[in-house]
Amino acid sequence: MKDRNKRVLLVTLLIFCFIYLVVRGVQAAYESTISGKAENDIANWSIKVNNQEISSDTVQNIDLTYTVNDLTNIRSGKVAPGVNLSYPIQIDASGSEVAVKITFTITDKTIDPDKYLTLTSVTSNSLTIVKVDEDKYSAVIPKASLSGVKTVTLNMSWIDTGDLIEYDDTVTDDNFMEVNFNAIQYTGEVLTPYSG
Repeated sequence: MKDRNKRVLLVTLLIFCFIYLVVRGVQAAYESTISGKAENDIANWSIKVNNQEISSDTVQNIDLTYTVNDLTNIRSGKVAPGVNLSYPIQIDASGSEVAVKITFTITDKTIDPDKYLTLTSVTSNSLTIVKVDEDKYSAVIPKASLSGVKTVTLNMSWIDTGDLIEYDDTVTDDNFMEVNFNAIQYTGEVLTPYSG
């Protein structure tokens, strides 16, 4: 009887060893064949200002065409003290796949007394413009609103102070005002209004 119990015990142990090796081999086969690969597409970044692509890292000049709002005592196409001007700027971020923060830095007569024009307002057809510094105005084009052209209008006046302005052949566009535009990816920062 003892021999029989030993044989049953031995056979049982062999069966358990065999089952263990089979199960272990199956598990190892599954573990050794699992692999993964991650693929991500980088979002596009494309912005046009007045129909000119500005997505490169280089500084670019963009022509601003003004509209004279009143021509009471001034010839068409000319500016002089007392004139009100509008500079519409078309911003097209429809080629981008990320939200965009735009910033205008404007040097006018309030910033540089040698300039002739004074910024009176910044308006937009679809963006909320926030004055974030003495000379900076920002807005966000959210991801959901990237399609379509946005218009930002800079309204300027040549405030007539009665001062004598001597004619000088060296007067250039730089004497009137300076506008710098910057666009970066919007990452959720709050546009805090300037209180100075």
